Amino acid sequence: MQNISDNYSILRLKLKELSTERSFQYINPKSREEQVEHLYYQMQQIVNVAGIKAVDILTDMGKLLTVMESPCLLIAPGLSPLLASHYNLCLGTIISLAGDKISELQEYIDDLETLKTKGIYMVTELDRGNNVMGLQTQAYFDEELQQFIINTPVAGACKFMPYLSSDHQPKLAVVMARLWLKEKEYGVHPFIVRCRDQNGKLLRGIKVSKLSTVDMYSSEADHSVTSFDNVRVPYHAFLGGDLNEVTTEGHFLTKNTSKRDIFFNSLCRVEWGKLVLVAALMSHYKMAIAVAIEYSKKRKVNGKNTEFKLSDIATHKLDLANAYVALTASIALYEDTKQRCLTVEQTHEELQHEAAVVKAMCVEIARGALNTCMARAGAHGKMIRNRIAQAVILNDHTATAEGDSLPVLMKIAKDLISRNLVPEQLYDIQTISITTQQALLKLLLSQINLLSQQIREKLDTDENQSLAWNNSTHIAKELAWAYGIYKTAITLRSRSNVQRSFCINHILSNAAWFSANQLVTGEEFQKLRECYEEICIDIFDKEAISVAEEFDIVDLVKMTPIGSDDNALKWMELSRF
Repeated sequence: MQNISDNYSILRLKLKELSTERSFQYINPKSREEQVEHLYYQMQQIVNVAGIKAVDILTDMGKLLTVMESPCLLIAPGLSPLLASHYNLCLGTIISLAGDKISELQEYIDDLETLKTKGIYMVTELDRGNNVMGLQTQAYFDEELQQFIINTPVAGACKFMPYLSSDHQPKLAVVMARLWLKEKEYGVHPFIVRCRDQNGKLLRGIKVSKLSTVDMYSSEADHSVTSFDNVRVPYHAFLGGDLNEVTTEGHFLTKNTSKRDIFFNSLCRVEWGKLVLVAALMSHYKMAIAVAIEYSKKRKVNGKNTEFKLSDIATHKLDLANAYVALTASIALYEDTKQRCLTVEQTHEELQHEAAVVKAMCVEIARGALNTCMARAGAHGKMIRNRIAQAVILNDHTATAEGDSLPVLMKIAKDLISRNLVPEQLYDIQTISITTQQALLKLLLSQINLLSQQIREKLDTDENQSLAWNNSTHIAKELAWAYGIYKTAITLRSRSNVQRSFCINHILSNAAWFSANQLVTGEEFQKLRECYEEICIDIFDKEAISVAEEFDIVDLVKMTPIGSDDNALKWMELSRF
């Protein structure tokens, strides 16, 4: 449980002020190398303001989440994974698993706190992706020299995507590798590996691809393909915490009761990592919808003998209201999950479940909404200066970080079935008007219960449970999604129209399923459609239209060409006419 203070207002203010400085506005560097170096310059500025210490990762994660929520991350999608990797995954793993080696590890901790070196985290491999259970990187113990030897045995074991290709940045990595002692394997564990010295020079045995090799469609970060050729690290580089130990004689001792517990002990920061990455999306969600709506208020279209703003047209109102509802829902789910994770003591399984739901649902609910924001702002929506494009990019990048959305949804579904987490259906909705909050929530619960029942029936009638599950994954995906929609809808309880719109949109989008299962009649679908349109227009006119004020980002919106007093004059100024 975190020792959390609700007052991060001073830090938020400082970070917001930093975000308005020129280095955090749009700058078009001359080369990819300059782009990467500018990203690390921005990272240094954020770190200087944030002042996060290693102990904060254990006692006050609210501070890191505040940094990740900052508008400083708006212009450069690469800042989110760099900060998350440095603080939560690298420094967080070291401080969490230091155990009685804390004095020997203090130099690493000091270097990371002061950003004398940048921290990275290496799990993902070319062949296995994020499937850590299949990880192939090896760590052997040399009893004579009291060192571990980190090695990449095959091409598929190369670490994929670590931030290591810049020749100018000192880097320290937490590397996940399979431990071998006396020709016996003891599971996956983290090891500290210094990869680049203070001058950015690669250390012996570490091979890294060039900056241009990992050609992502958009990224300022120095992603790489990395391999280890018998890289030696000191005895204290093994991170076992208080539960796992490799003795000087080369024996493995553990207080964990199962291989599963050993595995989760090694990956102790991954679940928090999901929440940290989602935190970085919050400013992007707010800016994207605010800028798109600002565009609709200013863009004029001409009809016969008249002139309209886009915000006067029903199609624009409906589309942007739907985007506003979706992004508001994602923000509400994140805020609700954050408060619970920071203030309530949780088991690993509970945290894992919370993190899976918030990451998969926020990213995927927002995906369509962000695309709508971009589309409804026309060509201007594609301009980096207007911030919408960066939101689309970071949201998409986040979908594959710390576990891709699809396997994360599968894990949610498996939890619902194996841990009996399916919420109960409490009421007969036939006695309630179909468009009320209560009826809509009960329809979602009915969907969850029916889908879980279908999966259980398949599992109960097949002796081969693995095959039965594999043949049910399409239903499992629907189940996890329906459950996530329900969990998200609950967080909107204080905003009746937004909650109703969110639920109705899901039901209408899955009309075939609800009709086939005789949960909604044709007449009721017509009522839902009419209600949805009426609510969305009302939401746009009374709530979404003032979204910049709602999120307190009027000043940030004004810094974009769309939000400026005169978009055309702003572009004239940028063009230096």
